Amino acid sequence: MPNDIKELRRLMRTANYIRKEHPANGNMAFALSTAWWFESFRDALSNGFARFTYYKKDGSTRTALGTRSPSLIPTDKLPKGDMSDGAATKEDSAKVIPYFDLDKNEWRSFSILNFNSLDRVWRFNDPLK
Repeated sequence: MPNDIKELRRLMRTANYIRKEHPANGNMAFALSTAWWFESFRDALSNGFARFTYYKKDGSTRTALGTRSPSLIPTDKLPKGDMSDGAATKEDSAKVIPYFDLDKNEWRSFSILNFNSLDRVWRFNDPLK
């Protein structure tokens, strides 16, 4: 469950974006469940790292090892501002997920509509344990 109003607003913006842009548009139940999954994915990246695949703008696929956890990002690559909640930007977009690419050692992002698959997640500080 989103733990503050900012996350809840992003969840609803994401759901509305999915509802309008996804081929199953108009289905709010699908949009909300998908948006909820992406919030969980953002949280997983903030508390560890993951290997995932998405479609690039040119149509090719990209498998990435990414994180949003400040403890895994080199100090000189950390965004300015508060990273205590793992936020990569001041106001994360509802349409894209920014992540730090651990293979390329650079920040990258992808559209949530271009997400393909999640291979594995490694979490630390898991609230469920």
